[in-house]
Amino acid sequence: MIDEFNYIDKIEHEITVFNSMQIEVGVLKDDYLQMIAVVNNDGAVIRAKNVPYLVIPYRKDGVMTYIKKKSVSIPARRFMERTVSRHEGRWQTVAEQQLAKLMNGDGSAMMALEMIGHLAVEAMKSEIIRFKVPHNAALTIANKGFDDPLIDTGALRDAIDYRIVPKSI
Repeated sequence: MIDEFNYIDKIEHEITVFNSMQIEVGVLKDDYLQMIAVVNNDGAVIRAKNVPYLVIPYRKDGVMTYIKKKSVSIPARRFMERTVSRHEGRWQTVAEQQLAKLMNGDGSAMMALEMIGHLAVEAMKSEIIRFKVPHNAALTIANKGFDDPLIDTGALRDAIDYRIVPKSI
């Protein structure tokens, strides 16, 4: 007689898969936007290379003009760390709920990981939108026309994605 309710092998497999994978969240597909994300998250001082000054275009009274600067300081806006610190408890709860489902033979590890990945992406996008301090510099506000530190065109926010990869040991 075959025991049609013996799912132990399937359950063990799904739990092994779940525990052997990790979710990476951020800008994953665009090298330029990755650089923008890191510079905004960590802060940076940008200096002129091979010339004495950076030449920065900006609009003044509706007319495009330029300003020369030896360097520009971008303050750290730690949206990545803020995302983790504000949301990891929720992700842990969802992971525990998904593991309980897996132990009952419901769903799959990849479905559970994808659910958490989607939650993490939405959380990071939300943090980018909510981030207000430190404010943009006056020159940046003049160029953008508004003071929203991590939003210009929305490209950074829109580039946030996730991928599921094997855990590195």
